[in-house]
Amino acid sequence: MYTYILQWIANRFLKENQLNRLGVEDPYYEEIPVNTNEKTGKTTYKRVKRQIPKGLSQNDINVLQTVRKRAYRYDMWFSVLGFKLGWSNVVGVVPVFGAIVANYWSLSIYWQARSLDDGLPLDIQLLFFFNIAIDFVLSFIPIVGQLIEIGYKANSRNFLLLEKHLERVGQKNLGLISEDEVRPGFINDKVQPFVDENLKPGAIRAGESALKAGESLKHLVQQNLHSAGSSSQASSTNTAEPTIQGSEATATATLDSFTDDDAKSVRSLRATKQKRKS
Repeated sequence: MYTYILQWIANRFLKENQLNRLGVEDPYYEEIPVNTNEKTGKTTYKRVKRQIPKGLSQNDINVLQTVRKRAYRYDMWFSVLGFKLGWSNVVGVVPVFGAIVANYWSLSIYWQARSLDDGLPLDIQLLFFFNIAIDFVLSFIPIVGQLIEIGYKANSRNFLLLEKHLERVGQKNLGLISEDEVRPGFINDKVQPFVDENLKPGAIRAGESALKAGESLKHLVQQNLHSAGSSSQASSTNTAEPTIQGSEATATATLDSFTDDDAKSVRSLRATKQKRKS
């Protein structure tokens, strides 16, 4: 049972995949679509070296390259049985002390990223700290936490956040976008490393399947609500019918009583006239 659990964790959290958002892009390489088979619909990807975004100042380029080197060293320096490991995973074997050292390295990447010409936007800083915090919490969970930490790679995620931000900074410097478009929104699709064309093959298709499943679930819920509303309306109608019938009966009885009273009044007047004549 214990072996089965470890195997499940390894398949779910350690292998390079984007279904669980734990297999992230390589700081030095990316995969771009090359060809799509029209019959099978399968896309072929090519692994190419990442290019420095155009339009950046020399200082921003130096910051990006430094962060990339450190992220790779801390997260992906070694390859063991197909898994990418870094020095953060090695020192993490030592309880408490290893976690402190690994998070000190992660914070050093954060401080390096803040030395950009225009500084690091607050929303991206929060995402940096979010990844560092998750990595820190996982480091205190024996065995399981350390295994998940291998797949999470907080430093590589933070590098990707920085790179995607600098891509837009470069576009702004080249006059392609405005200042406001550099950061169009908090945790937006231009910042997130999870939804991108250069993800591992199958990641985007999985996301589309999730969206379709969500739409189907939404449609099902709406149908149930409509059925419940119709039943409620029918019940209300059935309940209202006896009430209306009762009201009609009451109104009829009242009119009948008014008619009887009028008839009595007319007869009384006739009797009075006859008495006077006699």
